[in-house]
Amino acid sequence: MKTLILLLVLTMVGTQLRAQSADSLTVEEAIRSVTRTHPLIRKAKESVEAASARVRQSRSAYYPTSDAELTYTRLDPIGEVTFPGLGLFEMYPENNYDEHISLRQTLYDFGKTSASVDLNQTSMNADARTVELVSTDLAFQTIQTFYAILFLRQNLEVQGQEIDALNEHLLITQKKSDAGTATDFDVLTTQVRIAAEQNRRADIENLLQHQELTFRRLLGLPPDAPIRIKGSFDAPPVSMNPDSLLNAAQSQRTEILQSKDQEKLAELGEKVASLQDRPELKLELVYGLKNGIFPDIDVLRGNWVAGVEAKLPIFNGFKTRSEEEEAHAKVLSARDQTLNTARAVELEVQQSISDIRTNVRKIETSTLGLEQARQALEMAKVRYESGVITNLDLIDAQTALAEAELTRLSALHDYIISRYALQRATGENIIPAEE
Repeated sequence: MKTLILLLVLTMVGTQLRAQSADSLTVEEAIRSVTRTHPLIRKAKESVEAASARVRQSRSAYYPTSDAELTYTRLDPIGEVTFPGLGLFEMYPENNYDEHISLRQTLYDFGKTSASVDLNQTSMNADARTVELVSTDLAFQTIQTFYAILFLRQNLEVQGQEIDALNEHLLITQKKSDAGTATDFDVLTTQVRIAAEQNRRADIENLLQHQELTFRRLLGLPPDAPIRIKGSFDAPPVSMNPDSLLNAAQSQRTEILQSKDQEKLAELGEKVASLQDRPELKLELVYGLKNGIFPDIDVLRGNWVAGVEAKLPIFNGFKTRSEEEEAHAKVLSARDQTLNTARAVELEVQQSISDIRTNVRKIETSTLGLEQARQALEMAKVRYESGVITNLDLIDAQTALAEAELTRLSALHDYIISRYALQRATGENIIPAEE
């Protein structure tokens, strides 16, 4: 019976642990969830749909337009004329009907429609870049928040271990004080350290709550939803060739590509402005039924009209010239913006490379410092038991170990964030593919 109960308990615990593990999000799953559901991404995609509709609107100028018109007019009095020997004639009917269908087609407009289509197509491409940019920014924010939560939770574990060690040391110190081998000063010193660590723990818990709130907002979770994540700070080394990384950034960074789209958009705007004074040639066909046609003005008869219209602008108060000047200024501004964006991206890549190298050195140094702190604490315990050092010295050694653990943990956290930052800086896709 005892064996059966033990097996049942182990089965339940294992099932619960598997369920918790299944519910826990990895950083890749969190990124995919955010980029699928975040309203900013949906907003950006809707802007692309609107831009696509504008492209279709501009292409409509290639097609003819057709209208159907039905009109009725009542006239009174009616003009009449009398001819000797012929009688009385009405000049027009009292009830006038006119039903006709018109067809209008632009035959040639010297590239105005084509330029408008290109302008709207380029605008749509720029909006599509915005979707990529927003997705990347949200993905990187998710990464930062995800690893901040991991870091703060592990930070709390270290703080908890340190507080537990201080409480254990306090008990020993109190016993020694009661036995007369330690002073009340040693007890008070330990209590002060415990209070300080508890305050520090409270600050970390507050920071953790802020990061969890941000994480819930990114994922669209309720404010009280539990945050279950799983991950580590293990990250493979990255090869860094500054020249190749800079070249990759210049060719694939979304901000640069979007800036070039804006530059092309400005150039097309200048082209559209320069075409405003070009002539247009249009064809119009109209067919319908109407009365009022002699000799029998009350009978509906078929009739048609065909015409060609040539429109040549002559003078519009220098409006076209002003629009061209405005468009040209926008072209120069867009080119300067592209140059500025390229420089900013270059700086970001260089800073990311520097951050990675610094964090690698910090990991090596902090790993060595952690091992030294552990050895120092073991030596301090032995010397404290022998009465060679004071209670304060032992507490300092314990605090140094906790600080060394936190320093290494911080270096690992900074390293993995700097790796993602380098990927983002070079335009590499940080959004994992859908499974």
